[in-house]
Amino acid sequence: DWDVRGPAGKVAGRNRITSLHGGCVLFESWTSADGKVTGTSFNLYDAATKRWHQTWVDSSGSLLQLDGTLQDGRMVLASAPAAQVNRITWTPLPDGRVRQLWETSADSGATWKTVFDGYYERRK
Repeated sequence: DWDVRGPAGKVAGRNRITSLHGGCVLFESWTSADGKVTGTSFNLYDAATKRWHQTWVDSSGSLLQLDGTLQDGRMVLASAPAAQVNRITWTPLPDGRVRQLWETSADSGATWKTVFDGYYERRK
C-alpha cells in the first residue's frame, strides 16, 4: 500500500500494488485523494520479448497501453507512436520512495510535457 504525493507533498491518492502469478504480473489499484477517480493496471513481463507491458483503465474511460524496459535502474514505459505519445518513468529513491514521472509528447518525442510528477511512499 502506497500514499502518492505530488512534488509539494500534497496527497494525490492511494495505490495498492499486488504481485500475481509468481511475480510475473503486478496489479495496481488507484484511488485519487478526493475519491473521484479510480483506476487499475496490469503490468507484466513478457519473457519472449524481454519487455514490460502495462494496460491501464480508469473511471474516466481512459485506456493507456505502455511498453518498455529497465533503463539505468529506472522502469521506462511508453505508448506506441501516435498523435500523442505517453511516457512514464518510475525511479526508486534511496529513502524507499518511488518517483513516477508521466510525460506526453505531441511531436513524436522531440519535446515532452509533464502530466504528473509524484512520489510513492509506503503506507505506515
